[in-house]
Amino acid sequence: MKKQAQSGGPIKTEDARIVSVADWLRNEKVSGLKTKEAVQYEKRVEYFKGSKLIDALLGPKYKGKVAALTPIKTRTEAAKLGQELLRLQYFHRSQRVSTPSSRRWELEMMNGPFEEEGLYTWVYEGSKTKLYLLCAGMLFVALLLCMIQIWPLWLKIGVWWCSVTFLTTFGVLCVVRLILFALMWIVGFRGIWLFPNLFDDNQTFAGSFMPVFGKGDPVVVEEDSDDEYWEYQRKKHKKKESSGGEEKEEEPKKKKSGKEEKKEEPMWQFGWINVMIIFGIGALGCVKLGFFDGENVPDFVAKRDDLEYYFKSLAPPEQKNETSGESRDPFAAPKEEGQRF
Repeated sequence: MKKQAQSGGPIKTEDARIVSVADWLRNEKVSGLKTKEAVQYEKRVEYFKGSKLIDALLGPKYKGKVAALTPIKTRTEAAKLGQELLRLQYFHRSQRVSTPSSRRWELEMMNGPFEEEGLYTWVYEGSKTKLYLLCAGMLFVALLLCMIQIWPLWLKIGVWWCSVTFLTTFGVLCVVRLILFALMWIVGFRGIWLFPNLFDDNQTFAGSFMPVFGKGDPVVVEEDSDDEYWEYQRKKHKKKESSGGEEKEEEPKKKKSGKEEKKEEPMWQFGWINVMIIFGIGALGCVKLGFFDGENVPDFVAKRDDLEYYFKSLAPPEQKNETSGESRDPFAAPKEEGQRF
């Protein structure tokens, strides 16, 4: 018995065999079916190639309870299972299309059977356990932020120092980046930026800090993604003998040669190393400028009386006892009445 789910979701089925295979494939570490990210209708999605799914089903990792419920021996059987998952809308078929407003390509839905050379976008999200844990973690962090007043003093000061380091370093980096861009423009190297992917939403945090200099081209190129796209375009226009078709065939070669040249270019591609170097220098600069001194900690972070415990320089100097007369030993025996010395 099958029921249509909400629009855009897979068809719910009581067949435990299909559900178990879908859950197994969705777990990338277990199945080995590696997915890639792309943009489809202004939304980030995960996609894979049909041949990769068949290889995963025929690979050594396909074993245990899942393999016992759905044994697969040949590529034909694996393709039939892929067609069944496609029919039940656990994923849908897609194709790459070039966008006129960007140098990158995007995915677009298309109709068609399951094929090894086709691209497929996941609709099924898999187990919700991880999502529930992430939501619980976000609620816990939000609650923790609301209780900032009862944080220990060392934690408040540490968070303040991290905030000062990040804001100061990032602000200085943006100013230096703009100045270098203007100088490059004047000299003649137009479009060259320091950390060109710094404000690219498609990059990870570490990816935003590589390369050091460039024109903003994507550094982390998905394996064989562009080659597959241009190969698809070449096959699409292969039958055309017009001049326009010939120009289209030359374009993939240019793209491929450009990719090879990019591999040969010696440039810094170590994102996290760049991050540690930049913010390490920023932290040292904040220390030299005195931003970490106790007197620069605002009152909403910690009161001055509390800061005197960690920053001895804020404590008032001890006053000397300037009482006149001889100093008396506090442990000496009391004097008897009438006794003279």
